[in-house]
Amino acid sequence: MKISFTLPFILLLLTVSLNAQQINSAQQMNQWVDSVYNSLTLEQKVGQLIFVRANYPFQPYLKTAGKYIKKYNLGGVCFFGGEPEAQAKQFNEWNKKAKTPLMSTIDAEWGLGMRLKSTIKYPLQMTLGAVSNDTLIYKMGRQIGEQCRRMGIHINFAPVVDVNSNPLNPVIGMRSFGSSPKDVGKRGSLYMHGLQDENIVACAKHFPGHGDTWQDSHKTLPVVNAPIDKIEREGLVPFKKLIDQGVQSIMVAHLSVTALDTIANHPATLSYPIVTGLLKKKMGFKGMIITDGLDMKGVTNNYGNDSVSYLSFVAGNDLLLIPDDVPSAIKTIADGVRSGRIAESRLEESCKKILRYKYKTGAWKRTKINTSGLASDLHKPEYKRLSDKLFSEAITLVKNKGDMVPLNYDPEKKAMLLVIGKTGVTPFEKSVSTIKPDKTIHLSHGANSKDINWVIKQAGKYDRVVVALLNTNILAGKHFGISTEDVKLIDTLAAIRPVILDLFASPYALAYFNNLGKIPVIQVSYQDKTICQEASGNVLTGKRKPTGRLPVSIAGFYRGTGITNLHTTMDFVTPEQLGINTDLLKKIDSTALNGIEIGAFPGCQIVAAKDGHIFYDKTFGYQTYDKKSAVQKDDVYDLASLTKILATTISLMKLEENGRINLNKKMVAYLPLLRGTNKEDLQFRDVLTHQARLTGWIPYYDSTLRDYGPDTTIFHPVISEQYPTRVADHMYIKKNYSYEIYRELLESPLMDEAVYHYSDLGFYLFRTMIEDITNCPLEKYVQETFYKPMGLAHLTYLPREKFPLSKIAPTEDDTVFRKQVLRGDVHDQGAAMLGGVSGHAGLFGNAEDVASVMQMLLNGGVFNGVQLLQPETIKMFTSYQFPENDNRRGLGFDKPLLKYEDHRTNCKSTSPESFGHSGFTGTYTWADPENGLVYVFISNRVYPDMHNSKISDLDFRTNIHQLFYDALKK
Repeated sequence: MKISFTLPFILLLLTVSLNAQQINSAQQMNQWVDSVYNSLTLEQKVGQLIFVRANYPFQPYLKTAGKYIKKYNLGGVCFFGGEPEAQAKQFNEWNKKAKTPLMSTIDAEWGLGMRLKSTIKYPLQMTLGAVSNDTLIYKMGRQIGEQCRRMGIHINFAPVVDVNSNPLNPVIGMRSFGSSPKDVGKRGSLYMHGLQDENIVACAKHFPGHGDTWQDSHKTLPVVNAPIDKIEREGLVPFKKLIDQGVQSIMVAHLSVTALDTIANHPATLSYPIVTGLLKKKMGFKGMIITDGLDMKGVTNNYGNDSVSYLSFVAGNDLLLIPDDVPSAIKTIADGVRSGRIAESRLEESCKKILRYKYKTGAWKRTKINTSGLASDLHKPEYKRLSDKLFSEAITLVKNKGDMVPLNYDPEKKAMLLVIGKTGVTPFEKSVSTIKPDKTIHLSHGANSKDINWVIKQAGKYDRVVVALLNTNILAGKHFGISTEDVKLIDTLAAIRPVILDLFASPYALAYFNNLGKIPVIQVSYQDKTICQEASGNVLTGKRKPTGRLPVSIAGFYRGTGITNLHTTMDFVTPEQLGINTDLLKKIDSTALNGIEIGAFPGCQIVAAKDGHIFYDKTFGYQTYDKKSAVQKDDVYDLASLTKILATTISLMKLEENGRINLNKKMVAYLPLLRGTNKEDLQFRDVLTHQARLTGWIPYYDSTLRDYGPDTTIFHPVISEQYPTRVADHMYIKKNYSYEIYRELLESPLMDEAVYHYSDLGFYLFRTMIEDITNCPLEKYVQETFYKPMGLAHLTYLPREKFPLSKIAPTEDDTVFRKQVLRGDVHDQGAAMLGGVSGHAGLFGNAEDVASVMQMLLNGGVFNGVQLLQPETIKMFTSYQFPENDNRRGLGFDKPLLKYEDHRTNCKSTSPESFGHSGFTGTYTWADPENGLVYVFISNRVYPDMHNSKISDLDFRTNIHQLFYDALKK
């Protein structure tokens, strides 16, 4: 008889077999743990909780350690600075003498090189926080785990998951992944998984968060006065992440956290509410809880050596790390159990937990560490390759104004190289040698005034000065090794010459400088290892692409800043240089001319660029049909609803990524005026995607019209204190009339269904919100935050204040409301009644500047060498939000139809990743990340009559867009 087995049946058998193996393994572990536990005396059970100090850094191993291991049957040892072979031999010796096999532990946050001579040093965690490819951190964790395993180490007290929110933090700083709780949790989790996948116990530290302190717990007890909500949304976030991901141990810090424990100056290590109440019960952590070093002054200053171990254990800790007085620790805890003050079950819980981890890590086997070939095993080529890659990928180009980088040799521009902190030739100098500096100067930190003045005098002879700030340290309390004289020198140089500053130190050091605004190029290289210097120089000279991003916000640069595209401005090329079909471009010319001929618009500007290269920049027709003023490239037009994306949405993006708004909250959290209205429950995402049930628009002007024209009690022909706000020529609106506009908006009804329905109303509210949060008028905020750093001179609100009327294309001949041809005053009636500035309309500009903003978005938020927005923010806002609701919109941005239809909002070839917007006055812009195409069409189709709809009826804007796609394909 033939028997056949189906695939599901085979998989079922494998699953049953695997489950059986796991059950059997757990049974074997529990049998070993129970047998060992039952064989121990009370003191020996307590001894298993204690991990003794093996040595002081690079000092002989402590004889007392061996004595206590044998006498008290201690659980393990903690090694400090030493040599690999010596450590391995010493552990073998101690482990042989121990009744119960020992665990070996070490503090190797950036690899064994943190403690052991001649071993690999990986980057500090702040440096790792700058690495964009965070999967490399998992690989690093695997490699460190592999090296720990080779050394017979069972627990690595890493990763640090403190959120470094205090730049003055003296003990965490560069040991933290950064200032973002989410990012710290993600990277810490990757590091943890790498270690634990090599069967090394990872340890998340320092609970409940040591990042918001300015004192060092090695020397004193830091006090954290942050409120509970701040602790929960910052410090605890990474710990929650790692607990969910299965971290096997957590180290508790010597901190007094007033929001979590009401006892003054009570270290978290000794706090039952924090260790047991919060960590074990509320957060549900089941793994090993480890104290920070019990010999640190943060815990011993206020509590005696004879009590800290006892109190730590009572608080809920399992593993008592390096107490000063081991005999006292064992006696006090054993006496507590005997007297009944400590339940025997409590001791059993912690002792068996440690024994279980001895079994899981293989420590129970008491395997002898083989020292043969140890050195070579710890120096596999792949270890250094990964370490070098991490250092290199962290290099962060923070600022590159005018695209100065890459630096090239220019015989017409003399260059000076200044190396501060090193007196000999450095790897950095060699890596930038291609720029052929005309003079190289070495200067020690804290140089005297004579030497500094000489350097300043020399710099005046050169066109640019490259400054490398080397020989730094990781200590905020020591200004990272950067002297006041160093800072003053660089500030002075920045005032007289273009400076390229390369900071081989913590990014927090940027805060020391006062003239960063005048420095065109700033690069943070984090550490001054040889590989850092080489990689950094290669970035500056264009031999390597920069990939790093700031892990913290400092000195006006926000977390995530990092220029990765060295071509961040726009330039002009011929279509032939890009291989573009010029015959199809001629069709674009004829299409535009046809639109003018049939009266769809009197004239237009059209710009198209690929990958930042403008290959088409033309104007057609005239500002009006009388053909008196031909359209020029620097003429500005009323952009209408392009305002929504070019001003309002990018402002909201900035506020969101800086944590000043949260898109997951209701708008009322930032706009109290919504409270008590039917708009109180408005959600950001619904408003930005036009599914918030808001009315499309409100004709505010309609209620101001009388039989004779505009109401003369509301409008006046002359500006005055009572009528201060310009609406149009000889038309000023009553003071505070904006309140009436917002009253009408707030009282407007909501639609019955939450479906896609385009509305301006939410963008009125966004203007008010942005101004309230920033304490700055919207027109000024966008200028200072975006347009000015980008170098855009033709994008602005209130254009009459900046341009002659001849350079402003007119819009409608308004015969209903303003009774005049509008020129330089916004066409939209509601925006006009607010003084020309609103979130939905009011912006004027030309095609080139509109293209620049769209290119900035394609560049990942960088333009003119300045990081304006983060790529993640741009991706979020320009993605579909509610396609399941048949809503095509992004956040603020328009998107292609979910299913293409002719004669609609986009041309056929736009990709799903593309985004843009159109404007009522005859404007249109679109950007496509898939092929790098930016397209801008600017016209005043509403002149002289806004009811002229030929531009849309005949698809001029989208037809021209499609022709550009076709031209790129050919």
